[in-house]
Amino acid sequence: MLEALAGIYMAMKIQFTQMKYPFMKRQDRVVAETIYKNEIDKVGEKEKYEKSKLPESGYMTVAEYEEKSRAKTKKEINAKLLTEAEIPKDSNMVYIPQKRFKLVKYNDPVGSPELTLPRKLNFDRQINAQGIVSGDFTKLVYSAVYYYAEADCTSCDLYLINLDSSLSDMEKVKKANILNRVNKPLISTDKDIDTKFVFRTLTPIDFSTDNKKLAVKEKIGYRHDGIWETNLWVYDFETKEARKLPQIREAIVNYWAMSGGVDFDEKRWDIYPMGFDANNDERIIVCAYAYTGDVPKFLGTWSIDVYGENSKLEALDGSAVPVAIIGYRLAEDSEVIPASETEFEAKRAKEIEKDKEQEAQKAENFEKKMRKLEHERKLNQMDMETLIKIKERQRYLKENYKKGADGLTGS
Repeated sequence: MLEALAGIYMAMKIQFTQMKYPFMKRQDRVVAETIYKNEIDKVGEKEKYEKSKLPESGYMTVAEYEEKSRAKTKKEINAKLLTEAEIPKDSNMVYIPQKRFKLVKYNDPVGSPELTLPRKLNFDRQINAQGIVSGDFTKLVYSAVYYYAEADCTSCDLYLINLDSSLSDMEKVKKANILNRVNKPLISTDKDIDTKFVFRTLTPIDFSTDNKKLAVKEKIGYRHDGIWETNLWVYDFETKEARKLPQIREAIVNYWAMSGGVDFDEKRWDIYPMGFDANNDERIIVCAYAYTGDVPKFLGTWSIDVYGENSKLEALDGSAVPVAIIGYRLAEDSEVIPASETEFEAKRAKEIEKDKEQEAQKAENFEKKMRKLEHERKLNQMDMETLIKIKERQRYLKENYKKGADGLTGS
């Protein structure tokens, strides 16, 4: 019944619109069909336009459904997450003491950066350590630590985030997001989980003064026994190459074996990377200690070039060797944001919110107006194309006039 009524309504609507063509010879079948087809298309176009003015509905065509249900790429998902991850600000907020943040030197005092494994790692299965920012504020590196419950052990990856150059130094660091990290890690530890209770971590030490290299220490140990050894790594951002430098450990072992007859295979000892030499970007300073009693024995201050080709004893008496302090980290300031500043931000947020609403309303009205103009233009174009076809048909009839037995002109 409803379909029949809809058909009658459509026929009446088309018959009414055909009154715009009173000067056309309707007795010609081709002209009548051309006018009828045009009016059918125009009714469909009008319905499409009216539908565009309504809110999105659950009733849609198969093509619309397939477009909305298609699989999204990882890039599209990340873009959506980045948009939704922005924390909205309440324009009606009242004053709550807000902590300030500041940028401080990362490797200060030298050799102090350490990566701790909190108990929450056992439940979260992954934690991201605090990042270190290069001295030129173009990049940030951070460690991602993974926990494997079946073996009660850990592994680690070191990732890079390129910072947004359009922001201030503080905003670059605060808005660094792991979704923007480079997919491939700079350095990775062994992922072997056959040995239980083993932990492996990567801790950035510092950047070189030209910010082209990064010194990293890898700690390997046993959960119930402490650290077994520390390995030194260097990452070159120009060549995108990570190099492990075991030669420094070999040099220390060989020196003490030859000078003091010490066999380190029977003793526990380790190295402590301090950072890049302040006078030479190509060398990294390392201290070494042996644990032979209550007080660790100092094994000297050593250095090694970034290619692992030349190890050198810098000092055996503990005299200071200059170490560069280049990278930064984000830290909480002792001061809080004053109430006047927060109140001003709240007032400004309301003004911005109101301006955005007005701009959105203007944009919506403009879009509606443009849609209407486009709709009218399309209808006029359809009428013009129909008139052109009719004129061509009339010209044809004039040149090739024939009258059939049924009283209709044309064939």
